[in-house]
Amino acid sequence: MNDPLDMLRHSKATQDLVAFWRRLPRPEGQVCPKRSDFSSAQINGALPEVFVSEWYSDDVLAIVQAGTVLDRLLGVDITGQNIFDILPPELKEPERVYYRALRDQPCAGVLTRSANNLIGRPFVYRTIQLPLLDPFGKVRYFVGTGAAIEGKQLEQEFGQTNFKSIRLLERRFFDIGAGVPPLDKTGDNIAEFQPNRKVP
Repeated sequence: MNDPLDMLRHSKATQDLVAFWRRLPRPEGQVCPKRSDFSSAQINGALPEVFVSEWYSDDVLAIVQAGTVLDRLLGVDITGQNIFDILPPELKEPERVYYRALRDQPCAGVLTRSANNLIGRPFVYRTIQLPLLDPFGKVRYFVGTGAAIEGKQLEQEFGQTNFKSIRLLERRFFDIGAGVPPLDKTGDNIAEFQPNRKVP
């Protein structure tokens, strides 16, 4: 049977991160590894694309580590910042719901969004999130990678290349052993990604 995470191949760093995350030990009865067992320095050359975030509350998801590729794409170093504070207003609640779903039913996720970066430049950006446990066995951390999507890949995946508006283009969940949240519980009205679909 194919592992759903095999679909997460949009960059070499993503492939390396997923492979490393899979190899980490799991506490008995858990489907994801502990934050204390994760070290991004061990992921070959993927470190510049890796980020780690920590969930403090429904209002605070802090970036505790951001790679240099992420900083360059966004236009500033976001280490220490609250993700919900730097998101465009239109995306704050959808992403809050998304991260809550990743925590409540541990699973992996992908987000693709069009927005302006923090210095006003428009781009389309895809991130993956893989959950990590705190010392009490609760999902409190996420590790992931991010990559800009451009040119032919945008045309192939979304049927266009020019995104002028801020919008959530894709939100998907991937089963890591505990199932995935049903769409009606996440408030998700974004259809699961389908190649060559036209986005209005």
